[in-house]
Amino acid sequence: MNIQSVMLIGGPDSGKTNYLARLWKALQSGSGRMKSVEAPEIKYVEDALAHLLQGSFAPRSEKNIEESRRDFTVTLATQDETKRLSVIVPDVTGELWKNAVSSSELPAEWMTLLKESSGAILFIRVHSELNIAPPDWVTARELLKMDWAGPHQEDSIPTQVVLCELLRFLQLTLRPRSSGGLPRVAIAVTAWDRLDAEVKEGGPSAYLESEYPLFAGRLEDVTSLEIKVFGVSVVGGDLQADPDFRQRFFNGDFDTAGYVVERVNGITHEEKDLTLPIAWLAED
Repeated sequence: MNIQSVMLIGGPDSGKTNYLARLWKALQSGSGRMKSVEAPEIKYVEDALAHLLQGSFAPRSEKNIEESRRDFTVTLATQDETKRLSVIVPDVTGELWKNAVSSSELPAEWMTLLKESSGAILFIRVHSELNIAPPDWVTARELLKMDWAGPHQEDSIPTQVVLCELLRFLQLTLRPRSSGGLPRVAIAVTAWDRLDAEVKEGGPSAYLESEYPLFAGRLEDVTSLEIKVFGVSVVGGDLQADPDFRQRFFNGDFDTAGYVVERVNGITHEEKDLTLPIAWLAED
């Protein structure tokens, strides 16, 4: 049996926890490319899933979720069970990843986990209030002289710089896949449903080129990793800001909620399979 380890990486409010909860439900239902064969009790994920089932996204600092957060290992299989593999999913909070980027230092235990991994999902959330745009150097100098420009604003690292640094960590540490192929990194652009139709049609890579051109350019230059960009919507809409969608969500089947978007041969495809990014990482 192939043993592969997958890391979930992203800054605060990047969508990791809600994706993990929705992925867990998809694995349990066996509705996607991958299904769960063997897994321990995962209270952290179950707590996050409970929020989705009740019609709310898991909050960033929910006490029960934070206290029950644990690394976990789950054995997955293809639907025809001709192939099985174990996926280890260590989880580190977004705040800790952010601090690691700020200090350019990774704790030894994280380095060990990364070196044991052959793939990763790197998260960025559409329209997160915690995303930091690069400064406009034409006006920033004058703005920073104003009283409201506190020290935290001067010290903030633009989101696309954080993403580049996290990608560098992965380049330095991930090992080849069991087949000998390059390690893989799936970029998950979460909250994809929040974009307008025109942007969605362009696909997730085009979105990165528009919003995070430095990071998108870095993705093009990397030759030591196989990289694929996905758009992800865990339930298919905004449970908090869209009451009509919320009502449709409760009237519908949770197992059909949400989707993953990928660009294939110049066409943007939408699939209901929430296991798609991790299935791509698990391929030989």
